[in-house]
Amino acid sequence: MFYNYLKIALRSLRRKPSFTILNVTGLAVGIAAALLIFVVIRHELSYDNFHRNKDRIYRVASKAISRSNGETVSRSGGVPLILPETFRADFPQIEKMGVMFHLGQGQIYIPGKGNEKEKRFLEPRDLAWVDAGIFSVFDYTWLAGSAEGMTKPNTAVLAASIAAKYFGNAQEAIGKTIQLFSFRIPFEVVGVYKDQPGNSDMSMKIAFSYPTFIRRVQFTSEDWKNLSVSTAFYVQLRKDIQASALEKQLPAFVKKYYNEDARNTPNTTSLVLQPLRDIHLSKDFGPFYGNKFNARELITLGMVGLFLLIVACINFINLATALSVNRAKEIGVRKVMGSNRWQLMRQFLNETAFITLFSVILGVGLAALLLPGLENLTGKQLVVPVWTTLAFLFLLAVVVTLLAGFYPAMVVAGFNPLAALKNRVSSRSVGGISLRRGLVVFQFVIAQLLVIGTLVALQQMKLFREMPMGFDKDALLMVELPSDSSLAVRYPMLRTRMTGIPGVDAAAFCLEAPSASWNWDAEFFFDNKPEIQPFTVARQFGDTGFVSTFGIRMAAGRKPFASDTVREVLVNEMFVKKLGLPGNEAVLGKRLSFHQQKDLEIVGVVKDYSNQTLRDAILPVVITPENKMVAFLAMRLNAANMQQTLSRIEKEFADIYPTYLYDARFLDQRIGNYYAAEAQTALLFRIFAILAIFISCLGLYGLVSFMAVQKQKEVGIRKVLGASVQSILILFSKEFTLLIGIAFLIAAPLGYYFMNAWLEGFHYHITISWGVFALAVAFSIVIAWTSVGYKALRAALANPVKSLRSE
Repeated sequence: MFYNYLKIALRSLRRKPSFTILNVTGLAVGIAAALLIFVVIRHELSYDNFHRNKDRIYRVASKAISRSNGETVSRSGGVPLILPETFRADFPQIEKMGVMFHLGQGQIYIPGKGNEKEKRFLEPRDLAWVDAGIFSVFDYTWLAGSAEGMTKPNTAVLAASIAAKYFGNAQEAIGKTIQLFSFRIPFEVVGVYKDQPGNSDMSMKIAFSYPTFIRRVQFTSEDWKNLSVSTAFYVQLRKDIQASALEKQLPAFVKKYYNEDARNTPNTTSLVLQPLRDIHLSKDFGPFYGNKFNARELITLGMVGLFLLIVACINFINLATALSVNRAKEIGVRKVMGSNRWQLMRQFLNETAFITLFSVILGVGLAALLLPGLENLTGKQLVVPVWTTLAFLFLLAVVVTLLAGFYPAMVVAGFNPLAALKNRVSSRSVGGISLRRGLVVFQFVIAQLLVIGTLVALQQMKLFREMPMGFDKDALLMVELPSDSSLAVRYPMLRTRMTGIPGVDAAAFCLEAPSASWNWDAEFFFDNKPEIQPFTVARQFGDTGFVSTFGIRMAAGRKPFASDTVREVLVNEMFVKKLGLPGNEAVLGKRLSFHQQKDLEIVGVVKDYSNQTLRDAILPVVITPENKMVAFLAMRLNAANMQQTLSRIEKEFADIYPTYLYDARFLDQRIGNYYAAEAQTALLFRIFAILAIFISCLGLYGLVSFMAVQKQKEVGIRKVLGASVQSILILFSKEFTLLIGIAFLIAAPLGYYFMNAWLEGFHYHITISWGVFALAVAFSIVIAWTSVGYKALRAALANPVKSLRSE
């Protein structure tokens, strides 16, 4: 029986090759898109779930809660540096603990021995000070050595990829010495572990022993007030301990150590236990290395994949019901010969299953071709589990077969055999024209929603690129500096040499650029009052050339005088507004103090500038000219002979720091990186909008092709009676234009609602204008006319004699 169904299916599909190609292509594209989206979602949901004790691992995170209204002021995945050691003593019921302090990037120096040359490497990320407990809390596979030596200072362990890069293989790395250049400390390699898979937030490449770091830190009671956003503290609970039970004890721990009262802080700290499974997609706390997706965006991505599949299935339903007219006599004969409704439905479902199977195979091949591009787009090495993916494909094939084939099968199986044999079944009576119209409208609702989303996302990205930030970010080169104190003494010579280069207009030392993806938040006292102010300030550190180099404008007062000690500071206009003072001049001459710096005079007020990303509001800022807080030399370059200037800068830097690798980036590039997630969202919207339009237009093309055959004689008669080519084109396109218009009336308010909700995540955002919707509907109509036009034009230009000859 199955062989008979298969033979009939092949014969039917071979008889209409163009429609078969349209159906297979549409389904294959939809399945490929759904598969790629599944791979991304599965990858994001699988982060760190391969650890054996994942359900008992938690990160200790911090929240600041306002005393005045009880609202959460800020959240952080970090804790004070002093907390982990104290935590060990106060909670002995915790089975395992581990702490790591993220360094981010760094330069590694490997001294040469004998005939071996010394080596230097710039590692852009994934360096950390790590406690040995991390390797017991999480699962690592050791290729050589172990983490036991990490309990001692001046030791390190490497990922296998780093060991191979530095020393050739894991065994050769053991016992070798590497040096973290910034600290000039030799570290003995005591272990090499297998690189963590791509779906892990614990993918550090070099782990330096935490005791080495702690030995450099002198803890005081004040350190409880200094939240370290770089410190990640993980605990593994015993099997008999519930996280909720431990969390109930945390307020008493905070009260015991944090020394918080209404007089010395406006906010109170709350510690929470964040399950390991929630860390990666957390929008509030988030992983340390950042993430381009959160839970809401994954849900949106999944809905887009589902919609693309539905659009492809709608094509199949429309074409299958329309083409069933051509098989009316076959169905009539089968019914007269004794076939029942279920047998006929099973036959057509089998045909759909055959098309779906072929589409799945084609879709998998297409997805495999596009996977490297998707990895490049997301910046991630996507893990594709074989059995889970096969199960998904099987389920997908079953769902698509039922979704696309069940209704057409019911329609065909329900033909009246007498009407079928007398050829009285028409396209108007099959499946209902109103249903097919409704499905076409639904297709274009989805397509136009994605087009609207794309246009809004692109306009928001344009705003990020073009919005004035209150300082000049163009032609500003940020050169990273060595932090070692023996090399820091050469900073003045470096600036003198750099400013002497033709093409370097200004230079300043700073800890960061005016706009950064992070802030150094600090509590402060104002005007010699004993109470801490009810808001924190963002501290920015830069020398006396900071304001002029970055093109920040003064609003009142003057710039600080050069000094070896910090005596004077600048504030921004938002600082003055937050204090409720009548004007900028009112703050001049006032004093402010921090916990570790006292009696600083405010000598100037700068115009407000974007000191965070454009997602967030401008913060009150204090600019401190502190020589010790230096990480970059910022230089404003002249546009003339830029390449020559850059070559000279690199040469001078190498001459002053021959042992330090030159690492420089333009500020506008760094700022662009802050919006990588939004740029990725815009690109994904664009890709999926194109796919939705493409699949929808395949369906339109198929329906118009069918209409051209059905209306062949009608067109011939119209042409004989004098109808023009233009009127014939209107005959074919007016209905689809009307359907697209109806789809727009539905998609426009939905698109406005959803994209407005997305824009609310940015403090600075565009206002959605009517032009977005006009462009969306115009684009849809033009694409649809292009799809319809080819077949309609052929029908309009056909010789009417050929269509009327049989009459």
